[in-house]
Amino acid sequence: MITEQFIWFIDSRFYYQTTSLDKLVHLIPPHQKTLKIIIDASTQLKGRGYWHLFTEKDTLLDELMAKIEFKKAQLIKFFDMNAINVEIVINQSADYLKVLSTDIKNNANSLVVIEDNVVEKRHSIFQKLTDIDCPVLLLNHKAWSDPIKLVAAVDPLHEHARSGTIDENIIALTESWSRLLKAGWVVAHCYYVTSVLVKYKHKILAMHRDGLADFAKKYRVSSGKCILLEGVPEVALSAYIAKNNSNILVMGMVTRNKLEQLWIGSTTTALLTKLPCDILLVKK
Repeated sequence: MITEQFIWFIDSRFYYQTTSLDKLVHLIPPHQKTLKIIIDASTQLKGRGYWHLFTEKDTLLDELMAKIEFKKAQLIKFFDMNAINVEIVINQSADYLKVLSTDIKNNANSLVVIEDNVVEKRHSIFQKLTDIDCPVLLLNHKAWSDPIKLVAAVDPLHEHARSGTIDENIIALTESWSRLLKAGWVVAHCYYVTSVLVKYKHKILAMHRDGLADFAKKYRVSSGKCILLEGVPEVALSAYIAKNNSNILVMGMVTRNKLEQLWIGSTTTALLTKLPCDILLVKK
């Protein structure tokens, strides 16, 4: 899986982190592709419903757009200095998802980049991640180590009602990124034994160990890259990431049915509450 188009979705209310700029510089040159940036001003412009209360509403709009244009100019200058072709658009439409989806449809191998924020300041796009029809990279404020470390979280026994296709794509994307970024990577699988099943712990452990071994054999992953973690996935993965200073967690994003469009799985939801590292979400 080769990413051919990177789309960075920026919330105009906040300045981007310098670490996000550094990460994109790492990502873009190896792919030799143009970076598309969408600066979304729709959230800021929601307040226009109250602007009639002010006599200088036109000035308010001009000042707001001037600040966004300044941000755009800074981005163009930065990426030009790093020899990265960049195309930047400013979106004022409330239907920002339609704007984003149009760009994704124009290239089947797109990847959307979104910078994280504290929960109360997040853009509403975080509630619509399942509607983005391509992988999504969520960036936190932590810088990447050298070399970069990737963790591919898989579910070889399909305990969480997802197809094996997602795990296959997780491995393919992780291997691709590891080559292009010269990064180290491991495959992690978590298992949890509830108190009522503790007497069967050894059998459950053997089942998961064998499942991971079969998975590794199927996708030609060396046994040395496979990690079996005990515990609730969101807790076990976060602990492993913190202990090993991992930089990117590659994991699946699953939508069960139309009635659960906003629910993307308990493990993913828990990890998105507070990102343990950058997270690359694979939908299909």
